[in-house]
Amino acid sequence: MLFINSPCPKKVNLKFVYSPYQEVKEVLNLLLHKSEYLDLRSVVWPTATKLLELAVNSNKYLGKIQTLWINHSEEINKAFSGLGLKDLGFVTCFIHSISCEGWFNVSDNSIHVRTTNTGGDKELLNTIIHELLHLSTFHKDLSYEEREKIVDEYLKREQFARIL
Repeated sequence: MLFINSPCPKKVNLKFVYSPYQEVKEVLNLLLHKSEYLDLRSVVWPTATKLLELAVNSNKYLGKIQTLWINHSEEINKAFSGLGLKDLGFVTCFIHSISCEGWFNVSDNSIHVRTTNTGGDKELLNTIIHELLHLSTFHKDLSYEEREKIVDEYLKREQFARIL
């Protein structure tokens, strides 16, 4: 497992990690739940080439995402703080070469982002913020659609619009 720690921002401390275990776990998830992913707008399906490319170049992708985070973490933390969002503390951000753009896991306070085949830094940053907002606003009693609506409403707020 390779990882790079970001500096400790006041509100969200991200640890960026490439984990072959998490990548294989997502391959299995995609294959076992294929029908759930068919309607998503930008799923990248697993191939040996995709998996190998990230494994070989994981340090490059970790460096890219860490730099992106460092360049925007102060603004993001101000937005979270200014909107009174839950303090997330320490969050693990797993990077992937496959699947949808991002997802989150409240049980281990982690987010997952696809760093390959993205629409560039802006879309990658949007995915990170989107998944952090999910962690911060999560309520188990809400439906998927309700959770997405809450996150989308926050992303429209001036504090995030300036960043994105």
